[in-house]
Amino acid sequence: MFKRVGRIAVLGAVLTMFVGVGVVIAHEERAVGDYGFVVGFIDEPVYTGQKSGIELMVAQGETPIEGLEETLQASVTFGDETRELPLEPRFGEPGWYESVFFPTAAGPYTFRIFGDVEGTAVDESFTSSPDGFNEVQDVTAGQFPVTLPAAGDTARDATEGAAAAGTATLALILGGAGLLVGLAAFGLTLARRRT
Repeated sequence: MFKRVGRIAVLGAVLTMFVGVGVVIAHEERAVGDYGFVVGFIDEPVYTGQKSGIELMVAQGETPIEGLEETLQASVTFGDETRELPLEPRFGEPGWYESVFFPTAAGPYTFRIFGDVEGTAVDESFTSSPDGFNEVQDVTAGQFPVTLPAAGDTARDATEGAAAAGTATLALILGGAGLLVGLAAFGLTLARRRT
């Protein structure tokens, strides 16, 4: 019972810190042992192809925990793909850590934080959800007034265009060769008639 009350107190203290400074975030808050964790994307909402990454805050009560870039590791997973994320302390913001990357697919992402905090083992996963941090959205969802094609669509169209151009070039070469053969045959036919 005491541990549960302690965890709730830690989480409450973390949330109070955010309310006190007027920060509005769409992150997931969780008590991990005696520590409060807050995890989410940098600068939500997040759109495909735009700079973002993991944002992590760790505190015990109202005390931010510093130096965790030495003892904690992080990774991000989307579908079957996982990437390690080196955590760096955020300048001038004790207890805050981040790792920048550019999400290239829309949908749910999972952040895993593992290692230890002051001797307390940590292995926690945080997945985007309506109750936590936001999923990555396709960049077209935030465009106005003109919706541009997604980068993946542009790359696919460029590849298809290059393939079509290659096919058209081959067709022109074959057509030109056929024309030359036809003209040569016509010239031979005319030459035979004159003789």
